[in-house]
Amino acid sequence: MRKNKCRQALTALVAITSLGSCLALNAEPSEAKKVTNRTELTVPAAKIGRITKKTSLYNGKGRKIKKSTLKKGEKLALVGKVKINKKKYYRVGYNKYVLAKYVTIIKAKPTSHEDTTITSANTPVTPTTPNTNTTQKTSTTPKTPSKSEDDAVSNFSISDFRKAFLDGLNAERAKRGLSAVSEDSHYDEVVQERTKLLPNNFSHFDSNNNFILEKCFEDANIKSASVAECIAMFPWGVSVDHSTNQLVQAKNASSALVAQGMLYEYIYNDAASNWGHRDILLNPKDKTIGLGAVIGQSDQIYSSVGVTY
Repeated sequence: MRKNKCRQALTALVAITSLGSCLALNAEPSEAKKVTNRTELTVPAAKIGRITKKTSLYNGKGRKIKKSTLKKGEKLALVGKVKINKKKYYRVGYNKYVLAKYVTIIKAKPTSHEDTTITSANTPVTPTTPNTNTTQKTSTTPKTPSKSEDDAVSNFSISDFRKAFLDGLNAERAKRGLSAVSEDSHYDEVVQERTKLLPNNFSHFDSNNNFILEKCFEDANIKSASVAECIAMFPWGVSVDHSTNQLVQAKNASSALVAQGMLYEYIYNDAASNWGHRDILLNPKDKTIGLGAVIGQSDQIYSSVGVTY
């Protein structure tokens, strides 16, 4: 049996489900609810694909990108399906596509882990109800963006990412009358090391079903009453259209844009996860966070947010 202090939530962060564009910004705390503290949650409408055969990435003109091999079994966040030269592709990054015939969609189902329950006090109420229209049409040949060197994923900055996420999170907390959380450099170091595991194990748990972040904090002698984690995978060079909650090609790629996209998904597009990520990040008791982010294959950014009080 694991300790009662663990709270976890998982998201793939691909905005496919359409939600109402009018979102309540003044959610009030509700009564405490019992929740299973070893439940992984994922967004059913989110599209995560698994590569079924070794293949390459292609650009918007349908040409292979050099040195861009995708291995069988690799997982990618899929932004949308398009047709290029009469062939179907999934967009997986900034002007990067993979042939649809070599991708199988992973159906996301909440996976419960038998354990004790905890009482999550003062959790905010759901701010909105999703619309029923979740249909996504296949688009035509995409417009190839004019990509500059500044837009390259190699320019990803962890410091810019952390600043944008922290500023955005505290702005959301302030809207609800909640105190700001602080970022701790020691937490950042620990969470960053933990985040390096995500490209090969996109889960809160290791092969022995141990909560990874909790173990990392214990090894680093970080003590707290509660440990919570949100993990995400988000493509570089895209943004969230807040009117439709769909991912769209960004005009300018940046580290801050990735952070803003992740945060928006956690707080405003989390209904399928029963608002678990939002409730972690907007818990009135939260005090300190640590942020980690790494670049994975095909311009995918993986991130972990460790939250304690």
